Amino acid sequence: MNIPNLCIVAYREVNRPKKFIFLLMVAFLVSVFYPSDLADYSKNFPGIEAGPVEHSTENYVRFVNTALQIGLPIVLADKVGLVQLIYVGVSSTILTHGMKRLVNDWHVMGTRLGQRPSGPQSKHNMPSGHSSMASCAMYFLCRRYSFWFAVLLIPIMLLTMYTRVVLHDHTVSAVLAGAIAGILAGAMFTSRWHRGRRSVSS
Repeated sequence: MNIPNLCIVAYREVNRPKKFIFLLMVAFLVSVFYPSDLADYSKNFPGIEAGPVEHSTENYVRFVNTALQIGLPIVLADKVGLVQLIYVGVSSTILTHGMKRLVNDWHVMGTRLGQRPSGPQSKHNMPSGHSSMASCAMYFLCRRYSFWFAVLLIPIMLLTMYTRVVLHDHTVSAVLAGAIAGILAGAMFTSRWHRGRRSVSS
């Protein structure tokens, strides 16, 4: 297999939804720089305590999306999908962790964006990496293979986001920004898989 050609084909196959990507970029920037939940940067998130569902999600359930994202292209021998998976994973990681470090010391209305609800000395609250992982996997699988995956993957993504807030590890704005970052990476680098069509000769 010619790996450089495979990488080129995987990139060129993507029909990028420009308007959708633009809207995602705007939503991402708004959720990062104009968080709506500054009052929740304390551990006093109103009336919610983590229970077994949240702890199970944090330790086990949230990995379902990522496991399927990696496993399905391998099972289907989808070489182009594997390359696009790498593109999506790398770009969402760079966007998420780059922004974490960029805005860590920025202040909005007297509150530091990097501060997690768990403590004022914490860092890298914005955006949530757990949320971006769950959402990029969700979008990749739905876009590449079937939107029926949404029935399973969207609830897991939302539960992952909810859990991060309930555990006081992220604010609502941070999990929204993380989810948007993952979907944005997926929209940039994922194309539809056409069963039986060989895009690249091995």
